[in-house]
Amino acid sequence: MGETVVVRYRTHEDAAAENRRLIEAVFAQLRRERPAGLGYTAMQVDGTEFVHLATTTGDPVLPDVEAFGRFQRDLGARLADGPTRRTATVLGEYRPVGAAVPVAVAFVEAFGKRDLATVTALLHDEVVFESPRTRVTGAAAVAAAIGEFAEVVTGIDVVAAFGDDESAVVCHDMHTGPFGTLRTVDHVTVRGGRVAADTVVFDTAQVGR
Repeated sequence: MGETVVVRYRTHEDAAAENRRLIEAVFAQLRRERPAGLGYTAMQVDGTEFVHLATTTGDPVLPDVEAFGRFQRDLGARLADGPTRRTATVLGEYRPVGAAVPVAVAFVEAFGKRDLATVTALLHDEVVFESPRTRVTGAAAVAAAIGEFAEVVTGIDVVAAFGDDESAVVCHDMHTGPFGTLRTVDHVTVRGGRVAADTVVFDTAQVGR
């Protein structure tokens, strides 16, 4: 499972908020870039105590993350105690599915069932929908566009779905009357439990573009 390192320290009380801001910036960059070979968790135990757990399966990753460099730059000035660094053995790990995944799957399955009431309920007011054939914005316009295409859909079989709390990718076989089965991928962005963006990819040759 690689090497896991646990780092623990306390900041000065007036530096805790800045320390947390810098840590959040690290996670923002990691979510954007998704570097391989790294598992990383950071916790604020109380007002001033912080614990970091980093697991690497190869060469160190965090030193190459720009936001992590900014976090480390003035860390010494923020510290009241520590840091202590210890190597740990991970005995097991459980991660629930990202919150965006069930929303995206429910959205795609509702489309496959022509359940436009559920589709509409899951749309964010400012949703953006994009496919090889169209780009539409706004809940009403997107619901209408999806409803029009749903008329030729006879069902959907979800093949795989994965993602995090903000976005998900759903791979599925979309069965249609006139075009047969289309292997399709939806990249869905979720905001506040509703679909804020949906980018659909499929083979346009099968539908005559």
